[in-house]
Amino acid sequence: MSGDERSRATGPVLLVVAGLVAAALWWWRDGAGGAAEPGAGDAGELPVQAPVTALPEGRPELVLPVHLGERASIAGTVRDPRGQPVAGAQVCAITRAEMLASKDTEKPSCATSERDGHYRIEGLFGVRYTVMASAPGFAPGVYQQGQGAALRGWIDLRPKMEALGIDISLEDGGVEIHGVVKDLSGGPVEGAQVLADRSFAWTGADGSFSMWVKEGPAWVMASADGYAPGNEDGVAPGHAFEVFLTPESVLVGKVVRTGEGGEPIEGAQVFAMGGGWSFNNRSAYTDANGEFRIDGLEPGAYKPRAEADDALGVGKEQVILGLGETSAKIVIEAHPAFLLEGTVVTEGGGSCDDGNVSFNDNAQGRSDWVSVQAGQVRKRGVLPGDYQISVHCTGFVAAERYDRVKVVDKSVTGLRWEVTKGQSIHGVVVDGSGKGVEKLNISASAKPDPNNPRAHQTEGAWGVVTDAQGRFELAGLLPATYEVSANSYSRPRATPAKPTIVVLPEGQDVKDIRIELPPSGELRGSVRDPQGQPIAKANVGINDGVHWQSTQAADDGSFHFASVPGGEYRVTASHGWWGGSMRKPGTSDDDVQGEVVEVRDGKVATVKLVVESSSGRISGQVRDESGGPVADAFIESTRESDSAAASAGRAVRNGRWGSFWEQPNLTDQDGKFTLEGLPTGKHTLRAHRKGGGEAIVEHVELGSDVVLTIEAAGRMSGTVVVRGGGAPEEFTIAVVDEATGYRRGDQFFRTGGAWSLAELPAGKYKVSVSAGAGTAEAHTTMSAGKDTSGVRIELAPKVTVRGTVVDTDGKPVAGMEVSVQSPGTWSGSGADENKLHVTDEQGRYEVANAPSGQVTIQVYPRGWGDSEYSWSSMPAQLSNSASVIELPPIKVARRRVKDGEASGELGIKYKESEAGVDPLARQMIVAHVRPGSPAAVGGIQVGDEVTSVDGQDVSGPNAYLYHALTNVPEGTTLTFGLASGKSVAVTAGKKP
Repeated sequence: MSGDERSRATGPVLLVVAGLVAAALWWWRDGAGGAAEPGAGDAGELPVQAPVTALPEGRPELVLPVHLGERASIAGTVRDPRGQPVAGAQVCAITRAEMLASKDTEKPSCATSERDGHYRIEGLFGVRYTVMASAPGFAPGVYQQGQGAALRGWIDLRPKMEALGIDISLEDGGVEIHGVVKDLSGGPVEGAQVLADRSFAWTGADGSFSMWVKEGPAWVMASADGYAPGNEDGVAPGHAFEVFLTPESVLVGKVVRTGEGGEPIEGAQVFAMGGGWSFNNRSAYTDANGEFRIDGLEPGAYKPRAEADDALGVGKEQVILGLGETSAKIVIEAHPAFLLEGTVVTEGGGSCDDGNVSFNDNAQGRSDWVSVQAGQVRKRGVLPGDYQISVHCTGFVAAERYDRVKVVDKSVTGLRWEVTKGQSIHGVVVDGSGKGVEKLNISASAKPDPNNPRAHQTEGAWGVVTDAQGRFELAGLLPATYEVSANSYSRPRATPAKPTIVVLPEGQDVKDIRIELPPSGELRGSVRDPQGQPIAKANVGINDGVHWQSTQAADDGSFHFASVPGGEYRVTASHGWWGGSMRKPGTSDDDVQGEVVEVRDGKVATVKLVVESSSGRISGQVRDESGGPVADAFIESTRESDSAAASAGRAVRNGRWGSFWEQPNLTDQDGKFTLEGLPTGKHTLRAHRKGGGEAIVEHVELGSDVVLTIEAAGRMSGTVVVRGGGAPEEFTIAVVDEATGYRRGDQFFRTGGAWSLAELPAGKYKVSVSAGAGTAEAHTTMSAGKDTSGVRIELAPKVTVRGTVVDTDGKPVAGMEVSVQSPGTWSGSGADENKLHVTDEQGRYEVANAPSGQVTIQVYPRGWGDSEYSWSSMPAQLSNSASVIELPPIKVARRRVKDGEASGELGIKYKESEAGVDPLARQMIVAHVRPGSPAAVGGIQVGDEVTSVDGQDVSGPNAYLYHALTNVPEGTTLTFGLASGKSVAVTAGKKP
């Protein structure tokens, strides 16, 4: 697969993954539940500068913590879809309120409905709850209130509140799923709590559970006392779920004030800040002695952070927690800090009930945000600074700019931020018969005004779901031209390939928008190996170049797409969400995989995928540097690509290490392991202790018995200084070994510039540092078991970057956002209150506080709908010899394939860059030409270096233009310039 083909192919997968990630986020996000936008009326005149008032105080007013307040209760009735009461339904209330500790949010409060469907739940905190119900024979339901854009899927409770009438309607179409929760040894976990869809269950003595959920993709999450949470995805029905839990690691310590007395701080919230993909973000509150205990952690590296109304503390070094390990008691010294408190007020004097407020001090490199709760915003542990404020309130329009908030030596309370109602787009989604279609996701993206590219622009609207009649309302919009899209994320189905264009005029809502879904058919199939054995949980995708869908095969290898627009599709299967395509027997990664099938409207098509066996196994042992067994190592495997384009170590760098969708494999007491269900081919194995120490063996054949030796890890330490003297108050460190893909990061606060990272494996590291005062990069080598100390890094001052964005003809392009990024930094995003990072009519932009050195410059259209220009990402080397840098014009290419159109195919793969290669020296070397492809017919050969496309340079730093220039419709002829001096004409063909 060529670079351009790969980027297009991964898009659907990433969006499917994003859908599953969104499901996981629902598990912890406070107040989720699929609610639509709040109501909106006619837009008033928007102030350029919204008023903000502040009442500074010496010490913040004492506020009783939520978990210490009096409890609330709810009561209501559970009914079936026809309005009849349901007895024996399980009703659970769950919260993910940020101000509560993990132990107060991880377990739901539940009750069982009586004969008349009535239930009552007591002992609830005065926070936001989602209330859901499930019962055999039904899909789960959730409590909702309001209509249209005012629909809400939660209830806000207050202390001592008794909320009545919290009624829930179950849904038809439920299916029963079964599973088991096990520990890493395979033993059952009794009493584990299991969540899927909106349904809870608890495991029995044998670890088994069953529950009723809606049909389709399901994400099952389990937790139990003494363990870190675990999860597994699958299709419901058709998959027997198996969730493995890891013995919990525990972080314990104490928070004290700086100074000789070391006074303990009661009521500080301590967060275990881990790195990487993790939804297991846990916290705890300190007791009267300042002590805390954070349990339920996976093994790994954690940095504790303590926040109080008047203090902020960060651990001096990451704590490395082994499997089932409790840390030594650490002491966090908290420094004086302050409280920011305010209210988000809607037009007419109401309160915002869904949103967030962000605080940014670009000069200090500080950025944080906090959710709005019943209109209130309360941010603890704020350091002195000059903060730019950004407000988001779902369904409302924020002001173009709010007064900055200066924190000097006092807390700041009584702040007030106003948002206006905005305007609305009303509509309905129907099928071919004119019947309304429910539970479709509707979004609106504004197209920038070419005459005023830096004008205030709302973020659009999303998260809106059609009701039972297919109706929707997109609220909180400014007058503009919008692209309104309908999608189905929870259950794949046919949706329009092109958005609906809606012009929202000044002071007037738009009503009666009608979106009609395309006609569709069904596709059924199976994935099996050459012996006819099913490939369970294969991820199956279909794509015709315009429409795509993805699902997961059941345990018997079968899959089903219930609603597919008519057309010719290529159907492929892959290993997991991150894995490559499963191959036909006897083929390679350079061959086109999958089968082509025609789907006709109103008909059922079938397809059979025969792929290489996934029944291989590799066994072995993990040893330490002295030859002894390692009993707590995790083993992961990635099949190595045999593509001619693959670079050395590709599986190491791009492997799915630590995927949270996979069963963990842990060595036994003798350090031994066995990996099963492996696909055909050679594999790269990695053994690691989460948090430190690893071993990698490449090119392992199936059936092998291998030994992996984890060498002793070491510590890297040094100092960060500011040019001219002194040390930054805060800074981040990121280290990466590009040869193996190993990376770690950490944040440091008031350490006098000192930093250290423990348990680093041997390797050659690039060390990147970012602080408000500047950025820097250094290179150093770690030897096994040896400490590397004295790594001194001097920060280079940040710079202001200016320049022009032009098209490939050299004409200025307005309305493009520009940002400058280096490891651990990001500049020029929406935090730029003057929007100078957005190109004006002359294509000019300015990005302040940009990092210097090796950076990546991102240029992308405003909004997230269909755009005339492509997203561009290019490498650059920025000098810090001057405070202002004028860059040469940045070229962006026009999109030649619009939404709803299919791309042509060239049949070229390019050699992937080796680890550590300077991106400014990128070469487009042809590694593979598919026989009979347009490239082969045109005369492109393996080994050719492509230097231009249609006269546009695509070599070195301009290689980023290649994708946009070659993503063209079928039948388009391109001229490739080669390093040899030859020119070759290639006409894009139909995708195979």
